[in-house]
Order: sequence, then C-alpha cells, then structure tokens
Amino acid sequence: MASEKDPKRTAVVTGGSRGIGLGIAACLLARGASVAVTYRGDDAAALRAESGLRKQTAGKGDLLFLKGDAGDPDAVARQSRLIREAFGDIDILVNNAGIMDRRSFDQLSVGDWDETIRVNLSGAFYWMQRAVPAMKAAGFGRIVNVSSIAARGGGVIGPHYAASKAGLVGLTRYAARELGPFGITVNAIAPAFIEDAGVFTKWSDGQKEMLREQILVPRLGLVADVVRAFEYLLDSPFVTGVTLDVNGGAFMI
Repeated sequence: MASEKDPKRTAVVTGGSRGIGLGIAACLLARGASVAVTYRGDDAAALRAESGLRKQTAGKGDLLFLKGDAGDPDAVARQSRLIREAFGDIDILVNNAGIMDRRSFDQLSVGDWDETIRVNLSGAFYWMQRAVPAMKAAGFGRIVNVSSIAARGGGVIGPHYAASKAGLVGLTRYAARELGPFGITVNAIAPAFIEDAGVFTKWSDGQKEMLREQILVPRLGLVADVVRAFEYLLDSPFVTGVTLDVNGGAFMI
C-alpha cells in the first residue's frame, strides 16, 4: 500500500463504527484499501460512520458495513464470506471489537466474565481463523489486535476486561511466531486515556483532569495517536510480535 504498484488490499476492522476502529477504517480507506467494517448493534452509530466515510471517499471507495457479533463464530463465518464475495480475500485484519462494562470482583458474574472473554478475546481468534489461510497462501498479511494498558497493569474496568486484553497479547505473540514465516505480521496496540474514544468521550473536564495526572505528557491521547501507531505496524514487514504502548507513559507510573 506504500506505492501505486502495490496491489489493492482488503481490510477488515471489527468494532469499526466509532472511536479507534472508525479512525483506523478511515485511514485504510484513505490509503486505497477496500474496507469492511463490522459492528455489533448500534445501527445509528453505524449509519453515521458509514455516511462520514463515504463522504471522505466521495462515494468512490470500496466500503462495506456488516452487523454481527464478533464473539459469534457463525456470524464471523457469514461476514467473512460476504467480504470475500465483495472484495476478495482478507489481507489486513484489525481486531478492535470489544466491550468494557466496569465490574469489581464482587460485582462480576460468571455471565459477565464469559461475555467479555467471548467478545474481546474469542472474537479475535474467530476472525484470525477465517483470515489466516488466505494470508498464508498469498504470502502476505497484517494482523493488529487492539489490547489495552489493562493487559499490563490490570486497569480499572475489572478482572474480566484485564484478562481479555492480556489474552490478546498472548494470542498476538503466539500467532506472530507461527505465521511469520508466511509473511504475516501480528502485532498489538495497547492504548489508554484516549479522550475521543470509548468511555472517555462522556467524561467531564474534571474527570479528564484526573487522568492527566496519570500520564507523563501534557495532553490526553487521541484516536489519531492510535492510528499513527497502526500505520507504523501496517508498513513494517520486520516488526512482529510486539505490543505498542500508546498511553502517554502511563504504564511507567
């Protein structure tokens, strides 16, 4: 994707109707990829996102929005089939879909645990399982899993979320080792304190000020910061198995 001679790539961004996923989808469209965005249930957000992305490409970009649960292997199978029919085999996979309902150990039910692991971790595996065979055959692939600072330090959402994001790091490292010889890189990004994504979009200025006390740089993060990290991993055939921290140094405090 770095030059006009590169083949057109097919990309999938799960959970791409808002926040970090939407930023990455916009980036991929701008770089000339055919982009399939999946989302779980918010049709209004998906319609807004699709409209914005189509305006960005003046209606000329190859864009597909698909509704379905990333943690449902049957839904993933259906979506991957539709993507192949529309655009061809998947070259770039961004596992961004996730849920983050805040629960302490005392509040957490078995159902909460199972649901978070199913969507945040199993969903990434289901998509990788569908995308990897064609990547191996092509001798090229880019897989980026969106983890979290919670994978390193536990975070504040709860044990279910921290475990799911740490699991993504383990999945990333194993897959990088096995798939590297086939020209497939597998990496993760661990964001934190991204003020225009996730729960932080609803926080007050006072709450955000408390977040600033937990980082080493003068401002909170932006989706654009995560997108820059993604592009680095996308363009780096010699970087695999890493987790790239995008958190203003918070992991050191």
